[in-house]
Formats: sequence, structure tokens, C-alpha cells
Amino acid sequence: MKKGIVIALILMSIGFAAVATTLTITGTIKYGYDSKDFDVYFSEAILDGVDHNDFIDTNKKSITFTTRDLSTIGDRSILEYQVMNNSKQYDASVTIKCERVDGEGNTAQSQESEYTTIIPSPASLTVKAQESRKGTITVELKKVSTKELEEKFKCSLTVNPSERDKEGEKYIADTSCSSVAKPNLGTGNKLIPVTINDNGEITKVSKDNDQWYNYCEKKWANAVILKDEITPPNDDEQIDMANIESMFVWIPKYKYRLWNVNVTNPLYTAHSIEIVFDTNNTEDVEGVSCKTPMNEDNTQGLSGDVQACSNGEYMTHPAFISFDVNGFWVGKFETGYKDASSAKDANQANGASTNIVVKPDMYSWRGATIKTFFDAAKEYNTNLDSHMMKNTEWGAVAYLSHSIFGINKEVTINNNSQYKTGYAALPSTDQNKYPGESGDDDSYNTAWNTENGFTASTTGNITGVYDMSGGAWDYVAAYVADSSSISQSGFTIEKINELDDKYFDVYDKESTMNGYNKMILGDATGEMGPFINYEDGDNKPRLHNSWYDDFSNFAEASYPWIHRGGHFNDGNIAGQFVFNRGRAVDTGSAIFRLALAPQS
Repeated sequence: MKKGIVIALILMSIGFAAVATTLTITGTIKYGYDSKDFDVYFSEAILDGVDHNDFIDTNKKSITFTTRDLSTIGDRSILEYQVMNNSKQYDASVTIKCERVDGEGNTAQSQESEYTTIIPSPASLTVKAQESRKGTITVELKKVSTKELEEKFKCSLTVNPSERDKEGEKYIADTSCSSVAKPNLGTGNKLIPVTINDNGEITKVSKDNDQWYNYCEKKWANAVILKDEITPPNDDEQIDMANIESMFVWIPKYKYRLWNVNVTNPLYTAHSIEIVFDTNNTEDVEGVSCKTPMNEDNTQGLSGDVQACSNGEYMTHPAFISFDVNGFWVGKFETGYKDASSAKDANQANGASTNIVVKPDMYSWRGATIKTFFDAAKEYNTNLDSHMMKNTEWGAVAYLSHSIFGINKEVTINNNSQYKTGYAALPSTDQNKYPGESGDDDSYNTAWNTENGFTASTTGNITGVYDMSGGAWDYVAAYVADSSSISQSGFTIEKINELDDKYFDVYDKESTMNGYNKMILGDATGEMGPFINYEDGDNKPRLHNSWYDDFSNFAEASYPWIHRGGHFNDGNIAGQFVFNRGRAVDTGSAIFRLALAPQS
């Protein structure tokens, strides 16, 4: 007894040559169950962000698709699929194994392709009765060819039914958006819900408008704060950018599936992170979920018991627990300096909350101490619990970006040499260069509201978060405990210890530059391992992670602060998974990002 599930015909371009890649998935189902009540099928297909349910055949057992051209090393085409289990009595255990085959469909002599890599994520999944699961199949170019060639892949999919747990086993599998936390606009009527057209046109909407957001369509909720003297418009009225002071994006509470608790897991490099939206916290259910390791003060760090969690289990992201919220708002762009007319004007050691502006085409505020940044962020809007973005909050945005609800790949670098917000490098320029290589002037970047500009957004469209790669380094509110070097940030150990713990991620005082095991799960540091040290194109050795080879130095006592994202001229080592240590000494190249965590 068999049911066939086929994904066939991937056509791509490698260099100047066309490459046909055939991917076949066959399903095998065990005997010994009521087959009339076991129906597992494809219910959704999205290729490179575009809905293509027309690729699903009439019996819903196969998908046929053609990829876009792949011509640059590391270029990817991603098929996102959803598998539905319409059974009432049976769960489905699904595993996927891919192999290369020859023209006759037989196993090829060499299983490793010289030119492409195919990555199913996850490699295995469980689809509970009456539920659906999502996954991806990624085709990545790892070597350019100038001759025509053809490669075929066969992926065997085994589907094993098991009788449904009548006691209602706790299992986290829902990848729908039915449990997305409603954006919290807080008190004071400062945050105004808006929609943004592809050309950058901003319109006020009702908070109950069903067009405001849809995370399953990668449409994240946006809101703005207007300048004080501006009267809020009515619903459906357009808002002039000149009347906006700051722009924010909602990050709803979620749990994610752990894949690298121990830093050295070689099974996964960059892959689609499995995320489930939910307002409830995970509990300890062995093999299923893990209670997020937090201290008594509701913060994770220092003595957080990372080892309590296991790969494959789901865990509520700690960024939401530390503030006890169902989501938080993050600055849509790096923080600019109000009324600055040049990069030099925005390089200011002094400043306050009144100098903050968060919108595109602004000069990023640099040159101040972390304490100056922290105080300005904290004072910006106390009703909305404004604060300097933490490292775990950066991780929450980065992980959501690399899921089926986001761009699901590395965002494009902002290579604007004038530290202007909301820009993106043109293809095959700075994103593929080594640090410091030429090509970072303004003629090689495009604005946020252009097709190329969207590639620098966490969603791949205009609704996401920008400047998470390049621009200026983003200092985050995260430091190594009891470091004497804290004082260079403007803080003293005594003063920083007096502040509410929820505003900082605090790392163990024994942390070292490559001590990734001191990470906080969810902060997008140690989970990006394994790590390797090698020279880049500028002949300088650096530590790199396994996610796009991004630069990865962990904080330590002599360099106790963490900053993220990279610099505008960092080339291919910049990205949303970059992290580096720092002393918070003014270099004129580091800024901060604003976040809001309203409680009601």
C-alpha cells in the first residue's frame, strides 16, 4: 500500500549554464491501520515568497515547480510547503531523506553534488491529527559552472501513522497564525497603527482592520509615533513622512524549536527556524517542550540552566518572558539623530530622548556612550516602556526573520557609507565582498521602498525591520557581569546593578571571546555554531559562525558589551547573525536601536 508524493522539475541557472534538477519524494505508509481515516497531503506551496498553490497537483500528493535563476555562490531558491493531516484518529510521523540519482532514477555514484546543495528543513516532522506543519526545501548554489549540466535528486518521504493520544498529549505543531498576539498599542494614544504600500506611502488604519497585518503572509504589523505638534489623522488617511517621528514593527510572542543547545551541533547550518506563535509559555515536557531557563527575577542569563533544554524541543523565546509581554515593538530602522544633515552632524557625544528619530533616510546617531544611548531610550516614552534593545530581543527578531514568516535567508547589507538608514546594497556588490573592499559608496545602494531595498528587510518586503546588516554597529543592552571595563560605557558596576534587571541581558563573568557556551538560548549567538577561525579576503583572521560565515566574537570581561549586525563596509561578514565584543569606547561607528514593551 503506497501513496506517492512527488516534487519534480527544478530548473535553475548555474553561471551561464542551465541546470535541471529533479526532486522526487515518495511516500510509504505502514500497514495495520484504517486507511480510510488517514489522509496526509500538501495544502500550500510558496516559491521564493510567492504563493503557488497551482504547483500542487489535483490529488494534492505532489508539487511541481521551477526555481528562479541561481547564478551567485550562496544564492538560494526556497520552496515552502505545508503538509496537512486530515485524519481524525492518526498522527503522522514524517521523515525526509534526499539523494542524488542518475538519469534513470538510480542512486548516483557520488552523493555529494559539486554545484548545489539541497536542504530539507526539517528533515523529520510529526503532523498531529487535524493539524498542519510547514517546512522548506532549499536549493543552494555552492559553485558556479560555465558548462551545461544536469543534476537530479530523489528525496524519500516515509509516512508512519500512529494512533492519536486519547489523553491529549501536549505537542506543539501549529504553524498557522491563529495564535498571533494582537499588537499592543499601550496607553496614551501615541502608537498609531499603519499600513505601508510598496512605494513607502503610509496610511493610518483601525487597530481592528484585518488588513493591518498577516504574519502568515509575511506582513508584519507596523505603527508610528507622530511629532508632538501633529494631530493624528482619521482612519484610512495618509500620513506624511515629515510628520512622523518614529516607526516600529511588532514582534509577536512565539516559541521556537531548538536545534543547537550545545553550540557544536553539525547537523544544521542556516535553516528555516521552526516557530509557533502562542501567548502561553512552554512547560517541561520531555522530548516536546522546555520551560525557558529564567532566573527568579524573570531574566535569563548568568545561571540560566541551558542544559535543561534539548534539541528538538520547543521553547518560548526569553525576550517575551523578561518583560512579561505578548510581544514588543522594535525600531523599524536604526536610531537617527533629529535634524542632522550629515553623518558628521549625527556623530554626537551628547543627546537625549528628544534627539531620537526612527525612520528611513536619517543619519544614524553615533558617537555617544552606551549609558547616553540607554538613558535616551529609557526616557523616550515611559508609558510604552521604551528601552535600548537587548541582545535577546535582537535574537527574537533575527529568528523570526529566518522562518517561513520572514525573509527566511540572510538580509542584504546596508552599505550606505554615510550611515543613512533604510538602504540596501545592490546585488553582487558589498554583500559578496570582503571587509573594507571598495564599492561601499552611495551609488551602490538603494532605498527601503524599492524592490532591491526590500531584500534588506526581515520580511523581504516593506513591512519588516531594516538595518539589521551593516549601517552602523548596533550596541545592545547586554554585558558581561562584574567587568571592570564596564566603566568605559558611562556606567559603573554599582549603578548598573541598581537598574531593573529586565533591561539587560547579563552574561557570565567567565565568558571569553570564543566561549559560546555562555550564550543565552534565543540570543542568536551560540546557537549559530559550530564556529571556525579563518582569514577573510583582507587577510585578517576572524571567527565565523555556521550561518553565512558571519563574524562571531563573544563578549568577555575586557570587552564586556555586545554589538550586532556589522558595519556598512563589512561586506559578506555582516548580517543579522553577526555579533561582536566591545568596550563601548566611542568609535563613531556604533549606535543603538529603540524597543517598546507596553504592558497594557
